[in-house]
Amino acid sequence: MAVDAGVQPGHKAGLVKNVFSIGIIQAANYVFPLLTLPYVTRILGPDRLGVINFAAAFVVYFVLLINFGFDFTATRAIAANRNNLEERSRIFNLVLLAKTLLLAVSIVIFVVLLFVMPQFREEKATAIFSFLICFAWVVTPNWLFQGMQELTRVAVFNLAAKIIFTILIFVLIREKADYIWQPLAFSVSQILVGVYSFQYAIKRYGISLYRVKVKEALALLWKERIIFFSSAVVNLYTTTNVVLLGFLQTTEQVGYYTAGWRLILIVQQLISVPISQALFPYIGSAFAESREKGIDIVRQLFPIITVITIGSSLALYFLGPLVIHIIYGKAFEPAVPVFQTLAFIPLVIGWSNLLGIQTMINLKMDRPFFRITALGAVFSLALNFLLTTRMGFMGSAWSWLLTEMFITACMFFVLYRQGITMIEKKYFTVNHFVRFLNPIVLIIKQKFNK
Repeated sequence: MAVDAGVQPGHKAGLVKNVFSIGIIQAANYVFPLLTLPYVTRILGPDRLGVINFAAAFVVYFVLLINFGFDFTATRAIAANRNNLEERSRIFNLVLLAKTLLLAVSIVIFVVLLFVMPQFREEKATAIFSFLICFAWVVTPNWLFQGMQELTRVAVFNLAAKIIFTILIFVLIREKADYIWQPLAFSVSQILVGVYSFQYAIKRYGISLYRVKVKEALALLWKERIIFFSSAVVNLYTTTNVVLLGFLQTTEQVGYYTAGWRLILIVQQLISVPISQALFPYIGSAFAESREKGIDIVRQLFPIITVITIGSSLALYFLGPLVIHIIYGKAFEPAVPVFQTLAFIPLVIGWSNLLGIQTMINLKMDRPFFRITALGAVFSLALNFLLTTRMGFMGSAWSWLLTEMFITACMFFVLYRQGITMIEKKYFTVNHFVRFLNPIVLIIKQKFNK
């Protein structure tokens, strides 16, 4: 079968429209955190911010367990059965029961930790309010919207949650002692929107709710364990940096690190998430047609992603001091070098997303992907213990960046060994960029002409 030399115009326009639409709503999504951050951080200070962010980082482990990689595996299954109503309902009910079982396990573990772990025992209210977010992730069907390629729904619901959270923050946070209400506001806003999006999805996609056997849900969890383990080890070199810093250093140091870390995550959500969410089902459809077509489309996108992320990273590096001062104030001056070090994270993650999620996962290279991320997790833990004990919060920043670089290099090498190269000279040309940007220009014109 001949491989198409370029992305199909209709498909490309649809992809660009998805990315563009999600990008606009994501931008609106993160206007609200940028409104609340200066307000909250100036009231709470680095130490209380450190307490909140440590609890939130630890709860991510439970969120990760409950999601179990379904954002990839269930999305992939739905995308393959978009027009099969019966199969769509079966997948939905299986995932829902699996998540409910994982929530039950999470509650048991959390209750034990609440009385055993000093950080939770001393801040029970903060820990409990942070844990409530887990209930939202059971009912929030983002994976369904992604599989149906209605990505703007995800962004709109996220925006609604941010609006509710912003309102609650300005109502509840008035003095330093009010820091415990921040995680409660976040969890409540996510639960409300999660319940609504659950009901909306059922009606929109004609989902029939019915009982499925527990053994079927357990079989699904066993089947998708490799992707889950891969997601889990990825978390070991992102969120675990915060957790280890909390164990090894003071809450104030956690506050400085998470100030820069949180802003980088916001930027990543603005840049990487719209692109990744739009690309995964799109590239997955191309791989479903043929291996060669899928790889060729990734090659075409590689220079585009590179230019976007390099530009973003350089802008973040040079604007770092100004951004930290405006958003956090002078009390967070030590967070500036953290932010500048992590400014290159979007670039490296942009590459690793194309190599790992978009290529290896779509090629069903789940085991090599897991081995690479597991190796990266071990590398990260070693770096964290080595650098954080000596350099404090700056050690955490360097650990994350160096780990992402290590993992990206491993992915590139493994694909190269399989005869798959992502860098194609003919796509690093002005003509290729012009062809790719034409649909974007047309969409922007259409938006302004409305």
